[in-house]
Amino acid sequence: MSTEPSDRVDAILAHLRERSGEQDLALAEVNIRLRRVSHWLETETRRRLGPQGIEFWEVSLLSSLIRFGGALRVGQLQDLAQVTSGAITQRIARLEGLGAVERAFAPHDRRQVEVRITDAGRDRFEQLMVAVEQVERDLYGDLDPALLSALAANLRAFSLATEGPLAED
Repeated sequence: MSTEPSDRVDAILAHLRERSGEQDLALAEVNIRLRRVSHWLETETRRRLGPQGIEFWEVSLLSSLIRFGGALRVGQLQDLAQVTSGAITQRIARLEGLGAVERAFAPHDRRQVEVRITDAGRDRFEQLMVAVEQVERDLYGDLDPALLSALAANLRAFSLATEGPLAED
């Protein structure tokens, strides 16, 4: 018998075992744990960044623009953000309203619209990163560094197995 404390997922799994007998619940356990942790991280990140007027999508979009040279087509941003066309349009408009980005016709194809980060957007990104890094220290600061390292390695392996390697452009 395990001496480790039980968590909420253990209780869910116990219930599932009562219903399904000795069925292997490894897949269900991974699915439930990933979803719960993802939800917790999303909730806590929003709770801590919200009062500062920060939404994590803002960090993600500005980071994408910086990472890819300062300008991307709207469709590229949409793909990177994994959101609908309506959502990306709203997000770009919000960043445009803050002066963080500007839209312009792509120089090589005037049918395409590019989103370009501004100097104010770069400054905003740096401010956002300070806040995000503090949230990360708050959320993970008490965890064993070896646990975090193992978790990162395992999640990378999981990502490679499910999404595949990064495609070379």
